[in-house]
Amino acid sequence: MPLSPHDRERLVRVLKLLSSDHAGERAAAALAATRIIAGAGVDWEDVVDPPTAPQKVVVQRVRGWNEDEQEAAEARMRQLKDIAERQERQIRALRTRINTLNENERRRRMAEAERAEE
Repeated sequence: MPLSPHDRERLVRVLKLLSSDHAGERAAAALAATRIIAGAGVDWEDVVDPPTAPQKVVVQRVRGWNEDEQEAAEARMRQLKDIAERQERQIRALRTRINTLNENERRRRMAEAERAEE
C-alpha cells in the first residue's frame, strides 16, 4: 500500500531535516520519519520501491443471454427466496422467545414486589 499524499508530503518535509548541521535535529527527523512510515502501515522498502498497481483488465461478453443463464438465474432466485423465508421463520421464533423471556422476567419482578410488600 503506497503512502497517502498527505503522509508523503509530511515525510518529504521531515527528510529534508536530515541535512541539518545539528545532530539532534537529524536524530529527531529520523525518528519522525520512522513514525510516519509505521503509522501509514508501510515499511521503508515500500517507500523506496513502491509496488506497482496491477493493470486493469477489461472483460467483455461475447455471447448474449441464453437459456442456461436464465435457468441459473431463476434457480438462484429460488434459493434466495428460500433463504429469506427461513430467516423470517428464525426471526419470528426469536421474537417469540424474547417476548416469552420478557414476560417471565415481568412475572418474576411482580412476584418479588409482592413478597417485598408482605
